Amino acid sequence: MRPQRSPHRFVADACAVVRSDERLILLFLVLLSVVALAVFLHYTVSLLDWLPDVLPPELPRPGSA
Repeated sequence: MRPQRSPHRFVADACAVVRSDERLILLFLVLLSVVALAVFLHYTVSLLDWLPDVLPPELPRPGSA
């Protein structure tokens, strides 16, 4: 038969403390995501700058050539 596990041991395992090396990995991932977001926004804005205007600055009047 399998020995029964204590529920207190499971609760203690669920409340594990984050170690410092895990904090460094989390910090690295957060910084990497911020940099990726900045690069994405930069290229999005530069792409939008190259698009032509939807409305021309001066609309032609009817009857004028």
